[in-house]
Amino acid sequence: MLHVAAVMGAVGTVALAAAGLTLAGVGPAYPQSRPQLGSVVVPFGPGVEDSAFVPDAEEQLLLMVNEVREEYHLPPVMMDKGLRGVARSHSRDMAVNGYLGHGSPQGESFFARLSGVVPRGSLVGENVTAAVNVVRVHAVLVHSQGHLRNIVNPAFRRVGIGVATAGKLLIATEDFAN
Repeated sequence: MLHVAAVMGAVGTVALAAAGLTLAGVGPAYPQSRPQLGSVVVPFGPGVEDSAFVPDAEEQLLLMVNEVREEYHLPPVMMDKGLRGVARSHSRDMAVNGYLGHGSPQGESFFARLSGVVPRGSLVGENVTAAVNVVRVHAVLVHSQGHLRNIVNPAFRRVGIGVATAGKLLIATEDFAN
């Protein structure tokens, strides 16, 4: 099932989630249904020239994700180097190009991004958001049904979390896989 949610918060936070999708085929991955939603892009303003990764925020988000999973009696997800690289690259791309989404302005979907780091047939999910701090990033995600569904999906065992700066905002991507 594909679920995409858009949430606007009090500080102008926008968040998107795509949940429970299976990568299929060899080469680029495609969703089983409604492929256009895997490429949703929401402009949020001009991009920034300089964006940096925030490893401490990534580790904080991993701890918070696993605290939520523990509340649901689920095992923790482990940070995956390949997924983290994809998540970081996507967060930086969103920051530099001034958008938020699972796709990119050039038309690349998150399925295509993830197909290079997960095996064929993998279940994947992605959360993306922008907020002023890591606590707000996490709050937006857990208070959205679609995002929370990714966080507490019992099939997911691995995650890549990438956080990049965009001025005063943090752009975060959480890529989940089984």
